[in-house]
Amino acid sequence: MRNRIFLFLYFIFIFLVGIYAFRRPLYNWDMLAYMAVVFSYDHTKPELIQDTVYHIARQKLAGPVYAQLTDGGLDFRRRMAGNPLEFQSQMAFYVVKPLYTRMVYYLYKVGVPIIPATLLPSLIFYILIGVLLVFWLIRWLHFFLALGVSCLLMISAPMWELVRTSSPDCLSAFLLLGALFFMTERKLSLVTFLFLVLSVFARLDNIIPAFFFITLMCFSKAMELRISYWKYGWMLLLILACYFFISHNADPYSYVVSPHGWGVLYYPGFFRALNLSYVFHPGFQFKDYFALAISHIMTGLFYSNLLLFLALALILFSGGDALRPWALNADQVLVIVIILIMILRFILQPVITDRFYIAYYLCIAILLIKKLNASGKHLSLAGSHPPENKIHR
Repeated sequence: MRNRIFLFLYFIFIFLVGIYAFRRPLYNWDMLAYMAVVFSYDHTKPELIQDTVYHIARQKLAGPVYAQLTDGGLDFRRRMAGNPLEFQSQMAFYVVKPLYTRMVYYLYKVGVPIIPATLLPSLIFYILIGVLLVFWLIRWLHFFLALGVSCLLMISAPMWELVRTSSPDCLSAFLLLGALFFMTERKLSLVTFLFLVLSVFARLDNIIPAFFFITLMCFSKAMELRISYWKYGWMLLLILACYFFISHNADPYSYVVSPHGWGVLYYPGFFRALNLSYVFHPGFQFKDYFALAISHIMTGLFYSNLLLFLALALILFSGGDALRPWALNADQVLVIVIILIMILRFILQPVITDRFYIAYYLCIAILLIKKLNASGKHLSLAGSHPPENKIHR
C-alpha cells in the first residue's frame, strides 16, 4: 500500500512537471510548418495555408516571439514568411510524420486551439515516458531508488526541452523506448514490432532503428528474443510498405503543386536541401552537404548531451570480455547497434540534437544500471531479478 501511494505521488509529480513545461513552450519554427500540414488536410491553396498560419501566429504569440519566428536574423525565416510557394515546399519535411500531424489535426478539430494542439502530444507522451521508465527501473532497482532515478531523468535538460517543443519527437521517443522495453525485458516480438511500426508513422526516419532492431532480433545470437527468418522477412516487408505509404506524398516538387503528390522516396528529395540555407537545389551537392555536416558536428557536440551518454555507454564495455566481439552480451550488442543507428541517422540527416536521441539516452542509462546491479553494486535491494523468459521463435 505504501509503495502504491508513492507511485501515485510520482505520477502526480511527472504530471505537474509536464503541465509546468507545457505552459512555458519553446516556440520553434517547426511549429508553423506542422500547423500548415494540419490546415493542408482541409485546404489546398498555398496562399491560404500560409496566410492562415502566420495570421494565427501573429495574433496568438507575443510580439518578440513572432518576430523571432518570422525573422530572427535568418534569411530562411524571412523567405518562408514572404513566399507562400516556398513555404509550401517545406511541407515535404513534415507530412512524413502523419501519426503526430493527424493527432494534432484531431485535437484541433475537437476544439483545442491549433498552437496548444501542436504541443499537447509532447505533454501526453512525456507523461507516458515517465510511466514506462519507472516500471522499467523498478525491475532493476529498489522501489524508492527507482522513483528517485526516474524523477531525475524526467527533469533532465533533454527531457525538459522535449516536452516544451512542438514536434513528434516525444511521441517518437516513447514508441522507440517501448520497442526497446518489450524487446529486452518482456521478450515480445509482435508487440516490439507494433511499436516500431508506429514509430515509423511518428517519424519516417525511424525506419532506421526499426530495420536494425528487427535484424538484431533475427541474427544476433546474444539476444534472448529471437525471431525466425520467415518472421523477419514479413516484418521487413511490412516496415518497407509503411515507409513507401508514408513517403508517397513527400516529393518536394509535386507537393508545391499538389498536397497529395506521389513522390515515392523521401530521402532523395530531402538530400537536395542538405545545405546551410536549406534551399532545394536541382541536384545533390557534396560540398554543401559536408559544410552542413561540419557545422552541425561543431555545434551539436558542444550543445548536446551526446558525448556524455556515449561515455556512459563505454562503461558497459568494461570487463574482461569487452574486447572479444564473440563474447559480447545482449546489452553490449544493443549499445553497438544504437551507436550505428545514430551514425547512419547523422549521415542521412546531418543534425546532432538531443531530441532525436532521447530513447537511446534512456536505454543506455537503464542498461548501465543493470550492469552496475549485476556487478554487485547493491542497487537492487528489492530482492530477485525478473525471471528469464524463453526464447520466442
